Amino acid sequence: MAFLWILIPGAAGFLAGFIGPIILAPDANQGPLVGIFISGPGGAILGAILLAISRSLRIPAARQWLLLWVMAALLAIVTLAGVMPSPQFLGYIVDAQILGCAAPAQSADEAIKYWEGRVGSVTWASPRPGWQDQARADLRDDAAVVLEVQIGRHKGIYAGRKLWNKGRLLTRGWFDVNEKKRFYAQPASGSCAAFPAGTRLINFVAYHYSDKPASAADWPPREIPNFLHLQTIAPVPDEYQSFSGN
Repeated sequence: MAFLWILIPGAAGFLAGFIGPIILAPDANQGPLVGIFISGPGGAILGAILLAISRSLRIPAARQWLLLWVMAALLAIVTLAGVMPSPQFLGYIVDAQILGCAAPAQSADEAIKYWEGRVGSVTWASPRPGWQDQARADLRDDAAVVLEVQIGRHKGIYAGRKLWNKGRLLTRGWFDVNEKKRFYAQPASGSCAAFPAGTRLINFVAYHYSDKPASAADWPPREIPNFLHLQTIAPVPDEYQSFSGN
């Protein structure tokens, strides 16, 4: 009987913590380690503690069995709830004021200087031949703009990933930030006329920015937003419009 107080909750915690992440959160870093190092041993320890308590209180054997199985079930439920993935961050809506606008070519010297420093510190790849001249030409021909804005507040947009809210859009409300930042934008007109200084801007910044090249042949990165080390700002997508108001 005493051995079962350690075995049953330990097994329940182990299985929930080992199999749960594999099924519910296959991309999680901890994986099945939760069951091996946390919920499994924790369940065994908890079982031993409850055994000592139940015997000191002289709880009848039938009720001890009930307490054992209820405790094991609760441990499994709590463990499964704990290993469910947290919401996926999709990006954020910014409420900002436009301070200025410039053509990407005006950032060429600054960006090239930045990437020359990065190239000098990297040993895993050689820069693509003639990248400076190619970058200047690409920036000169690009129809996008670089916006400088003063962000007053932003609101994160998330997608639920738990069993009861999977795919549901979530937000934690507006946060005051008072931050000056630059973004890459692609106006339909292809000019700064769409972004007069002093104008209020409510746009969306998607969370997919990365300046890592797809391959060594793309080093430094060819994509202009990545080369300029800027995130892309765009109109709020229709599915997020309900979150853009007060």
